[in-house]
Amino acid sequence: MKEQLKLLEELQRYDARVQEYETGLKALPEKLQALKADLAKVEAMLEKERAQLADAEKFRRDQEFELKNSEGSIAKSKTKLAGVKTGKDYMAAQREIENTRKSVAEREEEIVKLMDAIEANRQKIAAHEADLAQLREVVNKEDAATNVKLDELRAKIAGEKAGRDASAARVDANVLKKYSAIRMRRGLAVVPVVKGTCQGCHMKIPPQLFIMLQRGTAIETCPTCARIIYWDEIMKEQALEQGEKDSPS
Repeated sequence: MKEQLKLLEELQRYDARVQEYETGLKALPEKLQALKADLAKVEAMLEKERAQLADAEKFRRDQEFELKNSEGSIAKSKTKLAGVKTGKDYMAAQREIENTRKSVAEREEEIVKLMDAIEANRQKIAAHEADLAQLREVVNKEDAATNVKLDELRAKIAGEKAGRDASAARVDANVLKKYSAIRMRRGLAVVPVVKGTCQGCHMKIPPQLFIMLQRGTAIETCPTCARIIYWDEIMKEQALEQGEKDSPS
């Protein structure tokens, strides 16, 4: 059973590495997607600013058109003024000219302010376009780097699974079934017992069970957390025995 316990620990290490790599396989695309979402938001904001600038420029053109019309009205009013014959009509035409002039002056002032605001917005958009270009470059680089990392992780997972399958093939079928069931429920399926305490749930195990663990003749489980347990010193003894076998005589 010592060999089976060693294989189970080996199997668990493979499973832990596979899980770690698969977590990375999931996390990397999520990180990239978050960056792409930020890029999309910046693009949408810039598009909105461009649309607002286009509206402002159209409004400026409309105001300039109205200004020309008002200037034309002044010219017509002056012509009309020259042809009036009564003081009353003269005063009315004069008021009309003054009101139109006042309207023209106000519109000219508004157009100047509008042009200043449009220029400021153009500069702001230009700065945002530069920021967007930098962000897009970052996202493109991250995209390429992520694809490389994903390929590396897939290769690592394939290697770990191949090693796991080789180890699993040497585990007793019933033991493997028990290991798999515990791992599904608990995550960590095989843990040592140190000084009579299960390292999975940190609870003391019964003395009789601890004696059985020291013998190492059967696969035992913790009565509290149901994980497969073994006496930690057994693995140390087995490692020492393996080292003696591997050393030259």
